[in-house]
This record gives sequence, structure tokens and C-alpha cells, in this order.
Amino acid sequence: MNYTLTLFFAELAVALAVFGYALKRRVGHLMMGRPEKRLAGTGRRIAGFIVLVLGQKKLFKEKFGIVHFIIFWGFIIISLGTLQFVGEGLSEGFKIPLLGVNPYFYMVKDIFSVLVLAAVSAAAFRRFVIRPERLGVNLESAVILAMIAGLIITELAAGGLALAAKPDPVREMAPVYRLIASAVSPVGGINPALGQKVLWWAHVTLLLGFLAYIPYSKHMHMLAAPVNVFLKNLKPRGGQINPVDLEDEEAGEFGAGRIEAFTRKQLLDLYSCAQCGRCQDNCPAYLSGKSLSPKKLLQKMKDHLVERGDALADARRNGSGGIPDTEMIGQVVSEDEIWACTTCYSCQEQCPVMNEHVNKIVDMRRSLVLDRGDLPAEARLACRNIEKNYNPWGIGWYSRGDWAVESGAPLAGVDRPAADYLYWVGCAGSFDDRSKNIARSMVKIMKEAGVSFSVLGSEEKCCGDSARRLGNEYLFQTLAAENVELLNELGVTRIVTHCPHCFNTLKNEYPAFGGNFEVVHHTELLTGLIAQGRLKFRSDLESLRVAYHDSCYLGRYNGQYDAPRKILRSVPGVTVVEARRSREKSFCCGAGGGRMWMEEQGGRRINGMRVEQLMESGPGVVGVNCPFCLTMLEDGIKAMELETPVPALDVAEIVARSVEYTVVEIPEEEAGGEMVS
Repeated sequence: MNYTLTLFFAELAVALAVFGYALKRRVGHLMMGRPEKRLAGTGRRIAGFIVLVLGQKKLFKEKFGIVHFIIFWGFIIISLGTLQFVGEGLSEGFKIPLLGVNPYFYMVKDIFSVLVLAAVSAAAFRRFVIRPERLGVNLESAVILAMIAGLIITELAAGGLALAAKPDPVREMAPVYRLIASAVSPVGGINPALGQKVLWWAHVTLLLGFLAYIPYSKHMHMLAAPVNVFLKNLKPRGGQINPVDLEDEEAGEFGAGRIEAFTRKQLLDLYSCAQCGRCQDNCPAYLSGKSLSPKKLLQKMKDHLVERGDALADARRNGSGGIPDTEMIGQVVSEDEIWACTTCYSCQEQCPVMNEHVNKIVDMRRSLVLDRGDLPAEARLACRNIEKNYNPWGIGWYSRGDWAVESGAPLAGVDRPAADYLYWVGCAGSFDDRSKNIARSMVKIMKEAGVSFSVLGSEEKCCGDSARRLGNEYLFQTLAAENVELLNELGVTRIVTHCPHCFNTLKNEYPAFGGNFEVVHHTELLTGLIAQGRLKFRSDLESLRVAYHDSCYLGRYNGQYDAPRKILRSVPGVTVVEARRSREKSFCCGAGGGRMWMEEQGGRRINGMRVEQLMESGPGVVGVNCPFCLTMLEDGIKAMELETPVPALDVAEIVARSVEYTVVEIPEEEAGGEMVS
């Protein structure tokens, strides 16, 4: 009887049973969620898998990413050696074709083993000695790192002893094997063959223990994350909020007030989270001292999923009650956490496993608003103002086009079709006195460049961005339907807007409601006009240092970072200086996600933190591309009480101040509603 085989397969059966039981439970938890189609676009999914999983692209956004890359690929290569190592322990002379007889494979495996040991040591030093806040110190991490180190050490030591017991020219190419063999050979009293057998069993036991432990620990992400990346959302970032069928009478609830109301992909996020804390390190709510931590949010939701999932499974199995009545919103996740989010997307930008935090928060807000009628007072007022006057300020809708009349902007309407471009001004540009100057600047610039454009005036309504992100999906869908109907009736095909929130909504969210338009941000239009030579700059401009602020909804949501910088660098005398946090890592102004209309509670003010970052470079002007950012940053600058005030200006305002104008305006009634030069 072969006792080695018998004992090995007994250990293997136990490990697989423990692993399989845990995995079945986890899959059962995921199946509690709503189904969601995420299999279309296989080619793009495979490409994303190669780049994000095999290439570990997102991890290289920080220096320590190389450590994880080494552990990841080292573990894969070492695992191939483990197959050979285990096989030859079960059957003498066992060889994996190509690998087991290749001396260079042993050499590469040894090198990677040393690299992984070094990487594991670095990871342990960082976590347990340096102790960055985002990682924390926990037993699970220590166990996993110890297991990985133990697997490598036992395999290397066993291989060295095997070489000492029986010379093998193939194994002699492995530098660590050779080093251990040479150290053991001269020492008397050591039986290399026996030592190798003991270490083989130690390695196998550790290996199977590692397999059994994975689905019970946070390292479940090793199994879940690759699947999560493959199933990532392929829609444009700005259009990834889950749709809601408000006419579905069988829906039961329109948001996510229970863990089961999330989709299966949303629940998979919870098991994919590696608790690396990159989201937390880049969350403006957390960094400003608010109650929200994206990392802890997912952890708490996962613990709740496990508790509720196991309880429901036991109830079904036993036919009894005992299901915990823990409320997800209120007891697991506080309302303060839910409302603290600015939907800036920074958490998702940094997450290496493509978790989707923002959707979950919006879905929980929907539950509060649509299912419970629970909305913070300021947000409730903003929504009521939008319902009555189609703008969050509550100013009479009929005055929406007053600025346009004063500026001579041509109006589009039922009896006057839209021009080449419809200029979507947005609520801020129409009603906020400071932001009106952005609209006036754009009108001046487009007239000078000979752009055929018109505005809707009082027929324009709020795009619904804030309403949707505040959870008031009914109000958003009402606005979207009415706006799309009007735009289609007027035959609008191209839209330009200076507000990134309007831009994102019109471009990425309105197509779901029949609004398929070519939408450009004003920085895109200005870049083209300058490149075509349709705008000439004055020659008497003074030098100006501009600290440029990337807004979340133009930058992270829509990937537009270069156009505004090209514009500013085209203006004579302008020097663009970058903030410590810029481009993909830009820090939110604090106004997104409907926070523009809500008072900031607890911790520091986000806009103040952002202004401090921008002021570090000693600018003469803060450059922005968003009316919300303009308001927030101006308030932050005022709060700093600088000796020499630093103005905040939209890119269009900087261009409008710098252009050499040549246009002679013809009265509107003579020009048929268009301005010509």
C-alpha cells in the first residue's frame, strides 16, 4: 500500500471539501442579488483582463505596485514548479513535459522564488512596521504572508536537500538549490533524503491549507477579482448608473434598501475588494474627516451579506425563521455615509479590481428618496425648486433666457430651428450671477469665431444631474424625457455646454431616453477653434501663472484632461502649473453628487482643502472648467483671506479676456438670428 498517495489524497479531499463548501456559500450569497447582463463585448473584456489582471496596470499608479506585480507573477511561475515538486514526491521520476526536464525552468523558478520572498518581506515591513493607515494591521494578512513565505522556503529547502541526496544536472541550474545542497553536503549527521521528505509534507500541508483558507479570508479576492474585472462595466463612465424602470409595479423597491436589492455584480464587488485602501486614500469625504470610507463601506456591506446570506440559507434548509432583522441602511451603513459622497469617481479610478462604489451609494440614496421619502432638507428644497421652476435655485423659469437677450445670443424655438450648435447653458450659467459671465464669454468667443449657434432661453430645463445623483430618479427621468422631446422636435444634432455635469448627462445618460446627440464640452470646441486659427490673441497680454483644477465630471468621468491645458498654453503669457493632485488624481471641489445644494457637515471643508492644494504652486489665477467648481473654489479662496486675492476663472473667461476681437455685429432681426462677421 502506498501510504504517501493515500495520505496525500486524504489531505486533498479534506482541503477541497472545505474550499468547496466555502465557495458554494459565497456563490449562494451572490445569487441573492438581481441578475445583470455583463457578458457582451467579449473582446473588450478579454483585453481588459489582460491589461488589468495579467498586466496589473492600475497597481503601477503607485510605487509599491511593483511588489504586488512580483508576488502575482512569481506565484504563477512558482505554482508551475509546485506541480512538478508535488508530482515527484508522489511518484519517483515524475516529470512535467518541457518544464520538469528543462534546467532553465528551475533557474527562472528559483530567481522568482527569491524575488517573491523579498516582495513578501517588503509587504510585511510596510504593513506591520510602517503601518500606513489605509492598510491596517490584521491577523489575516499575517497568516497569508506567512503561508506564502512558508511555501517558498519549504520548496527551496526540499529541492536543495534533494539535490544533495542525489546529484541532478537539471536541478543544478537552480542557484538556490545548488547553494543549499553545497551547504548541507559537508555537514555530518544530516540525512538529506529524509529532510527532503519532511519538507515535502510540510509544503503540501501548507499548500492545501492555503487552498482551504482562501475563501474564508479577505484573499477571496484572488478568486473574485479576475471575474470582477472581466465583468467590468463597458459603458462610458458617465453613463454607468444602473437604470430603474419606474413603471415596473412588481419591482417592490426602486433603490437598494436591502442587500438583496443590489445586482449580482454589485455583490461580487464586495468579495473582490482586497482592502488595499486606495479608494480611501483618494476619497475627499474620508480625507476631509467625514464618516464615509469607501473601503469600510464595502467591508461592512460584505459582512452584512455573509450574515444575511447564511441566515437565509439556514432558514430555507431548516424551514424555520431566525432571519436577522438588521437594516442595511441605518444599522450597517449610516445615512451620513450615504449622503457624504460627492460621486467624484476617485474611488473607482484608483480601485485595481474595478469595484463600483458610486452606483451602490446612488442606489441606497434612491431607496431613501423613492422608497422612504427621506431626503436632507437642503436637497429636498433643491429638488422642489427644480420641480417648480426647472432649476435648483428656484428662480422663475421664465427669466432663464434674460441673460441671452442682454448678450445678444440668438434664440432657438419652435418657430426658429436650432443653429449648427445648440449652446446648452445650464442652470448655473442661466441663473447664477457669477456663472453668467462664463455664458457671456462663450457667446463673445463663438461670435468672433463665426460659430453658428443658438440657445433655448426659457425653454431649457435642468438636465437632472443633481436630481439623479441625489436619488430622485423620478424627477431626473421626467426632466430627461421633456428635454429630449424638445431637442428632437427642434432637430438638434450637436450640443456644446460649459458645464461638465450637463455635458456628462446629455452625452452619456440621455441616449437611454432617446436623446442621441453629439455633445462637446466648451473646452473641446475652444481647442478646435484655436487650432483652426479662428481665434487670434492680443499681443499685449501679461504673464500669468494658472493653477488648473480638473473637475471630476470632465476629467475622471469623461477622460478629458488635455483640451483645457492646450487652450491655456495657447494663450500668450500663460504658464500652467499643476497641483499636487491633478488629472486622474485631482481632488474634488466638493459639489458633485448633489452636494452643491447641501451644507457640509463634519470635518474640514472639501473646497478649502482643494484651494490649499492649488495655492501650493503660487498661482496668479485658478483655472476651472465647471461652474460648480468655480463657486466652490471662489468660496474656498475667500475663506483663506489671502493678502493678495487670487481670482478663479473659467477657461472660457481667460480666453475671452485674451482674444483680439474683429466681429462687427448685425442686428439679430437682420441676421436671421445668427451673428456674422
